Amino acid sequence: MIGGVSGVRSKKFVLAAIADAELPLPQTMKLSEKALLYRELTKLVGSDFHLDRSIQLLLNQNPSHARLTWLLGLQRGLGEGKNITESLTAHCDSFTSTLELALIDAGERSGRLADGFRHLARYFEAWDVATRQALGAMIYPLVLAHLGIVLPELPAFVTASMQGGTASLRSLLMPLAVLWLILLSSFLLWRWLSRLGAASAAVDLWLGRIPLIGSVRRHWALARFAQVFHACLLASMRMTECMTLAGAASHSGLLRRASQDAARRIAAGETIAGAMADVHGFPLVFVHGTATAEETGTLDHEMNRWAASETIEAGDAVQRAAQWLPKIGYGLVVLYVAYRIISMMSGYYGGMLKSLEAG
Repeated sequence: MIGGVSGVRSKKFVLAAIADAELPLPQTMKLSEKALLYRELTKLVGSDFHLDRSIQLLLNQNPSHARLTWLLGLQRGLGEGKNITESLTAHCDSFTSTLELALIDAGERSGRLADGFRHLARYFEAWDVATRQALGAMIYPLVLAHLGIVLPELPAFVTASMQGGTASLRSLLMPLAVLWLILLSSFLLWRWLSRLGAASAAVDLWLGRIPLIGSVRRHWALARFAQVFHACLLASMRMTECMTLAGAASHSGLLRRASQDAARRIAAGETIAGAMADVHGFPLVFVHGTATAEETGTLDHEMNRWAASETIEAGDAVQRAAQWLPKIGYGLVVLYVAYRIISMMSGYYGGMLKSLEAG
């Protein structure tokens, strides 16, 4: 019993020490960790647990470093008299997205904080599943690409060993280095363009036209927009504020600009659907659905429906990309292997012809 009390005290001492120390915040939190975090908060807050009590219960579950820092940052901000959004902005802003801040802020204002956490849990669960599917689909093409580079070079190694010579590894390592350089450069370029597309309408429009990948971006952006708009409606925010916050949380430069333009038109007296129809960026079917919902007074239900359906559509788009991108990778690998085989055979037979001509 004494050991158990000592362990609890030690744990509380460690948590207090971490809270007092200015630890560097983790720059990212895994999607699965965010889904777990918001799922647990949904259960606790939805069961009428006070937020302070909910945080303490989650701290007692030995959370990962990222979740621990997030919870301690929130706890510290609440202790300073800040609200939830202000606490996260002050202490966890480096890895709390605009979408999270918008949904939590709307949930806090409306008194439906559990609904905001539930939206985030579903969103990050769907995003995590989609990401795993995409990465899993690319494993086999990557393995095939490595084999396509290594296998054509094996005959040269065998020939050199049979002739008593020493085969150079340069012919093998250089193509592998080029492959990884291309992969790393493509990843960094896409990451930069994605971040740029979140603020630039022109870049976002161009990214949306990329086959397979563009549809994924469009569906996720509209799902985020509808989620935040729905939460803002429940919080009884002004329509201009709903539009602006939803556009900022969409991570789409096109929707951000369209939302800002629509907000100005709404402030000038236009209807929501009318303002959305007059600007470029919103899908026409989304505008029509908003128009009928605005007339019938069911705009909150319409936005909730769009958030759910666009999340499903985004998942389906990821599955389509996961089916076709590996096939494109297979085709590139086959072309490279065919090129290497043709080059090798032409060099081999070319050498034989030169020997015959010299003889």
